[in-house]
Amino acid sequence: MNVAVLRPPSADLDPTDVTKRSGSNFLAGFACMDAERRAGMTAIYAFCRVADDAVDDAPDPTTGAGRLAFWRAELHAAAAGSAQTPVGRALQAAMARFAMPPGPLDDLLDGVATDLAPRPFVDDAELARYCYRVASAVGLACLHVLGPTSPDARTYADELGHALQRTNILRDLRGDAEGGRCYVPATWLAAAGCEHSWLAGTGPAAAYAPGGPIARVRAKLAEAAAGHFAAAHAALRRLPRADRRALVPARVMGAVYGALLAKLRAPDADLRGARVRVGKAKKVWLALQVFAGVRP
Repeated sequence: MNVAVLRPPSADLDPTDVTKRSGSNFLAGFACMDAERRAGMTAIYAFCRVADDAVDDAPDPTTGAGRLAFWRAELHAAAAGSAQTPVGRALQAAMARFAMPPGPLDDLLDGVATDLAPRPFVDDAELARYCYRVASAVGLACLHVLGPTSPDARTYADELGHALQRTNILRDLRGDAEGGRCYVPATWLAAAGCEHSWLAGTGPAAAYAPGGPIARVRAKLAEAAAGHFAAAHAALRRLPRADRRALVPARVMGAVYGALLAKLRAPDADLRGARVRVGKAKKVWLALQVFAGVRP
């Protein structure tokens, strides 16, 4: 089906402004990089952000599809050296400087397109495909900027992406449900005896009891995220020292999300409570621990 390309409001934004306004955990490790690599990572993050906003901020799916088509065309234009937007030109420079192919970011756009017509995933295979596209693929793109050369670096980026996205899904269960989205596989909901609508926090009181349906869903998501974190750390340990140093920005982000997962797994964590966050001081402390080599 042909989609009419629509220029989104974000087309004229500078990538630095896009990143400054986001407050994302993705930015936590940027400070340790040299100017060229920081510009490359900023370009990747800004592209991810405007692509996500193309869908999230659209008034309807048709508009969202048109705006997403714009960014796909701009991605391919950047790869060809003919980008037309500030974000596209920054991405073009990163592609040229770091020999970064467009494929992983094409995969990202496929993942973002999933949210044009949200529905619960059927099973874990569908969830894994989504996590790869919206998170692991971004990590694989970043590897070209960060510079590690070992094949295990790709394993690390892939596993870390799955861990981060599953942690995001766990944190945002209620907010996503309130917005009509559910990333929990239908098979998981059925096994936990949980109705999709209960994720919005408005189900029967028994659904939110300790050991109840919501707790079982949350535990399943947390267990999956923890498993991917463990696999990422195992891959990291196999890397030579130079590659581990190159991956410091990703490791900082992994540490921040690991702390977020720990808070989400706390006994008093409640789907109906405030959105869980990691404070700025804690992020700084985690970053310092990674820089010092005392944390993976």
